[in-house]
Amino acid sequence: MPQSKIGNTDLISSVNRRLVLNAVRLMQPTFRAEVSRKTSLKPATVTSIVSSLIEEELLHEVPAVGDQAARFGRPPLMLEINARVFRVLAIDLEPDKIRVALTDMLARPLAFEQEAIDRFDTPENILRRIVAMSRSMLHQVPKKLVLGAGMSLPGLIDREARVMLSSTNMPKWTNVPVGAILEHELGIPISVGRSLHLAAMHEKWQEPNVQDKNVLVISLRTGVGACLIERGQLYTGSGGMAGEIGHMMIDMKGRPCECGSRGCLETFVSAMAIEARGREMMASGQAPALAQAQAEGRPIKPELIYELASKGDEPCGAIVREVGTYLGIAISNLINMLAPDEIVICGSIDVAESLLLDAIRAQVKVSALPRLMAAVVIRTARERERLPLLGAAVLIVQDIFELPQLKHSAFRSLDGLSHHVQSDSHRTS
Repeated sequence: MPQSKIGNTDLISSVNRRLVLNAVRLMQPTFRAEVSRKTSLKPATVTSIVSSLIEEELLHEVPAVGDQAARFGRPPLMLEINARVFRVLAIDLEPDKIRVALTDMLARPLAFEQEAIDRFDTPENILRRIVAMSRSMLHQVPKKLVLGAGMSLPGLIDREARVMLSSTNMPKWTNVPVGAILEHELGIPISVGRSLHLAAMHEKWQEPNVQDKNVLVISLRTGVGACLIERGQLYTGSGGMAGEIGHMMIDMKGRPCECGSRGCLETFVSAMAIEARGREMMASGQAPALAQAQAEGRPIKPELIYELASKGDEPCGAIVREVGTYLGIAISNLINMLAPDEIVICGSIDVAESLLLDAIRAQVKVSALPRLMAAVVIRTARERERLPLLGAAVLIVQDIFELPQLKHSAFRSLDGLSHHVQSDSHRTS
């Protein structure tokens, strides 16, 4: 059957180049022959592309070690991404803090800073602090090495216009042109994304096996959000507004939520809800360790409650288990509706990870449909709280590695793409 004409020479060249780069990224260190096998590109095509990428310093060669090294003579050479050839600025705005990192071309952090903020402060004041922190990072490297900046935002956004439309947890942030302001102040390209979508983007970047699965990433930060990765594709919904599971109603007669409704999931499991529960227990004399920590000057934050719970404090442990139970109810509903292969949880849960997961799994076992529950894996993300921050870096670096967005169905997966694209001139139009 004759092949359809689906591109031109420049397009084929660009696609093959990205195929090779991404194959090296996923398998590094690796041999040219492995890249050829992975991509289905001809060895001669791979050799030509690799030579060009080495000349541009995007790839470099390293001696093979271990089982890959030759027993006698000179070790063979393997390919790696030259990750430090470029830098990326990553910014993560959360209602109670700013995180800024400088990363390499693989979105791995090289430098990191964090500052606390007041979520009721004005956008002008907070953006001024973001600019100061960003400039401090950018001064560490020549500007010509910086590809751009990605920014994670905690609310509804217009990604194309780079505008923060609104945020339940940051009430003064309405129609703020974040991208334009930062681009003017920093003098580098700025891209923005929603924190929960960028968390999923980094999980996809770091865990390539999600290409074959349906994975639901749940972000537990100041609020609660979720993003579905459907066999490698992020589902973001109409206008990018999908994922507001924090406003899934759990109790019709529950506490008022900042969104205007009542009994939302966030009123049980958000940072403010956890803090409020801790203060209630202190006021009734049920949390002496928490009261002692406050007397020593430590603020009542979820991180403190998680820390005390992980050390065996029963009252704080009860708070964490309660949070896990409510999350388990919400997650059970999502499992019943979406039947995912994996649930990946990220956020400020490091020290209470096992306690929280045990509570979630216990509730899911009770509430989810047995057949669906038995098939799903519930785990935490490797990067925990930094997932949206590093996802902001992926927002920039993916332009080098990811395949172009094409309409032809043959380009929807790497396998389909590599079957059709071999850089043979007779397949071009």
